[in-house]
Amino acid sequence: MGLRTVSVVVPAYNEATRLEATLRAIVGAADVWDLEIVVVDDGSTDGTADVAASALEGVGRVQIIRLASNQGKGAAVRAGVLSTTGQAVVYMDADLATDLSALGPAIAALGTADVVVGSRVADGASVRDGTWLRTVMAFVFNGLVHLSTGLEFKDTQCGFKAFRGDVGRECFGLSRSRGFAFDVEVLVLARRLGYTMVEVPVRWTAVKGSSVRPIRDSLQMLVDLTRIVARWTPRRTRRAVEGGATSDPATDGPVETTNRS
Repeated sequence: MGLRTVSVVVPAYNEATRLEATLRAIVGAADVWDLEIVVVDDGSTDGTADVAASALEGVGRVQIIRLASNQGKGAAVRAGVLSTTGQAVVYMDADLATDLSALGPAIAALGTADVVVGSRVADGASVRDGTWLRTVMAFVFNGLVHLSTGLEFKDTQCGFKAFRGDVGRECFGLSRSRGFAFDVEVLVLARRLGYTMVEVPVRWTAVKGSSVRPIRDSLQMLVDLTRIVARWTPRRTRRAVEGGATSDPATDGPVETTNRS
């Protein structure tokens, strides 16, 4: 039996101008599943959460989570995933850089795998309007990830991944990273916990207005990668699981959540 209940998590920081189109596209593409949409407003100052509420008016199961201040993409995705209820959990970027044609194959792949990693460099993938700087950054970072963690994925940083629901909630419940290196941490945890993972090719288009700051964020990701390697040794992972450890709070300050079903 296939996975019928699907939760889609969309982290958003100052995305008021393009979020409505993204959410409407997700609703249209995912109408074959019992859909839950979780939008996490990561301390936006432009009315992002209000735009989400308006765009999803009349849609079935919706959660809009407002973080009190900007916490980072990892914290926003974690807050969203931990609030989900679906048999499958997918997270994707608010700018819809990854084409939604990847959604069906990703959900189907969860029939035999626990984690599905969207890849911009796997066979069958395509990239449009990418810059040489981001290409070099991704190549170098993925090389360092492979050397330091043993993860063999060609692209850990694509903002599109899918999990069996219980697996995603377990991995994010253990995770700590708040910045852009959170993907690596979650994949390291999934491997440490013995879950099966596969890559699927995606069609990806570089979108103007990205919040990524190439130099500063690259340096921070290297620092975070070092912490991830030190934090999740096999022994420490086993100890965390046996101790029933869960994530530290994803936010500093109160969280406001609007639920609608």
